[in-house]
Amino acid sequence: MPLPRIESILNSLNKEVLNKLELSQLIQHPGENGRAREQIIAEYLRKILPNNVKIDTGFIIDARGGISNQIDIVIYRDDYHPVFEIGKIKHFMIESVIAVIENKASILSTSLLESAFENIKSVKLLDRTNNGKNIIINTGKKVNKNYFQHQFFGAIITEKSLSSNTLKNSFINFFEKTLDMNLWLNMYADIRGSSVRYITEKMSVSVIPSQASALYISDPDGGNYTPPLLEITYELVNLIRVAPIIDYNPCDYFYGVAGQAKELVQFPERILKRRNL
Repeated sequence: MPLPRIESILNSLNKEVLNKLELSQLIQHPGENGRAREQIIAEYLRKILPNNVKIDTGFIIDARGGISNQIDIVIYRDDYHPVFEIGKIKHFMIESVIAVIENKASILSTSLLESAFENIKSVKLLDRTNNGKNIIINTGKKVNKNYFQHQFFGAIITEKSLSSNTLKNSFINFFEKTLDMNLWLNMYADIRGSSVRYITEKMSVSVIPSQASALYISDPDGGNYTPPLLEITYELVNLIRVAPIIDYNPCDYFYGVAGQAKELVQFPERILKRRNL
């Protein structure tokens, strides 16, 4: 349990978010309603997360030409990695990304849940290692795609969910089609209901899919219930404090391989002599 004063602050922020999201339902236009919800969640996260990370929306790219589906909320570093914009639509280097969140008002169909799974998977399919060339700043160690601290966090946030039985079946169906656990999301949070994480063989709760032996669905009517928004905040803060800065190769993003030369112009001897001075 958090310290009493911290718990009071967090619970107050959680209630504030829920109230604002309820008000956003007055916005009838689906697109504007979605943008309002993204801003409310992003505003909350900015109050909690450290200043060395930024929060926005857009696409994720890698140095090998891969691109993700559009992502609702991207948590990323901009103090080391460039951010590219096309008509105000942002594109983030996969090396800079700390977390991606699909933020949905409700997930009341298996097709919508499947779409959210696939959006997160589209980011996890990108090559964070740049074909094994990327290293961790200040250590020189290679990025390991199987090491949780070298990965990013992928989550779904919603306010209304499918029934518990349909939800767990949808997770299992996705897992059966996606055998690589590195492509699974890390957490599902119905911020007015249950969260979904994993249980390890040692019966501890985890957000690391490769450690999973079962799904863990929280009980909003049970004892010691923690609001899922606060659970996901804890997981993000815990990851950010240990997440390394991943280097990138500017040549692969900005330059690539030189094309065929139209002409090679030899320097006159007088210039070559001067060069050797």
